[in-house]
Amino acid sequence: MNSVWRLIADVRGAEAADAGFALLEASADAVSASETLPDEWQLEAYCQSPLLSVELKAGLALVTAAAGGTLVALAEETLPARDWVTENQLSFPPLQVGRFFIYGSHYRGRPPSGAIGIAVDAATAFGTGEHPSTRGCLLALECLARHRRFRRPLDIGTGTGILSIAAAKLLRRKVLAGDIDPGAIHVARHNAARNGVRRFVQSRRASGYRDRVLRKSRYDLVLSNILARPLALMAADLARRLAPDGRAVLSGLLRRQEAIVLAPHRGCGLVLDNRLVIEGWSTLVIRRRDRADMEMGASRPICEFGEARRPVRPPLAGRAFPASGKSPAPRVRGAHDS
Repeated sequence: MNSVWRLIADVRGAEAADAGFALLEASADAVSASETLPDEWQLEAYCQSPLLSVELKAGLALVTAAAGGTLVALAEETLPARDWVTENQLSFPPLQVGRFFIYGSHYRGRPPSGAIGIAVDAATAFGTGEHPSTRGCLLALECLARHRRFRRPLDIGTGTGILSIAAAKLLRRKVLAGDIDPGAIHVARHNAARNGVRRFVQSRRASGYRDRVLRKSRYDLVLSNILARPLALMAADLARRLAPDGRAVLSGLLRRQEAIVLAPHRGCGLVLDNRLVIEGWSTLVIRRRDRADMEMGASRPICEFGEARRPVRPPLAGRAFPASGKSPAPRVRGAHDS
């Protein structure tokens, strides 16, 4: 078993933490983040070779400053050789999120009667349903599907493919999924095949909505569990691709970052239809502005979230991570991770 290097960066400012997280994610095998003090974050990056360099330190200082924050401290250490894959699998027992039952290959049981089983390994990718943002998306998807039929779903920033798999199984529709990371596409395709929905999920490498195939259609359901800043930057693209009566489920943002995401969407004619907050992480349901908004201020959302729809299994205490399903334990990639 190989040793693992852990790089620890202390950052002041949530937006700066997002920027530092994105920079580390490009070169590390796994990245996690936790808020250690109000508006102070600790980023941890894991890799099978040393990460710390003069260039990386300068890059982190630059991106955190550009985001209005500060790189407070940076250090690296070597962790003893351990079987991280097995440890990660054992630390992630099956998770019930609404109707969805999420489990890894180490699980030998069967999904409960009536549950929708989704097999995703924590060791091969991050979107495992553990993070509040992923859980929020799954609960929003289930709630929306109870009230209307969706015919053309789209998953932006698919990662492991957990949301596209969930949509394909729940809606019984073909799902188009995109991710900028080719490794994520490899993982998403593998997971789709493993879950028996390979014919229903088309995963493509795409930078947001700017893909020749994605641009050909409008979508009545968009799922996007990424980060606050990319969500805000892609508001205009979402407005162009969202069908007139469509809904977009946006997640990967903290409650205090809602204004950053909602403002550019309002500028593009999109408004908040509903929200679900789990442990300080928001999942937003977005739709087009309609006449009722102009005449009465707001129209009634088609889906009402309630406490009964919260996941059965309690989350890990005291952990919060700004990305799609990121978790704190080091996860060493097999082929490639998202």
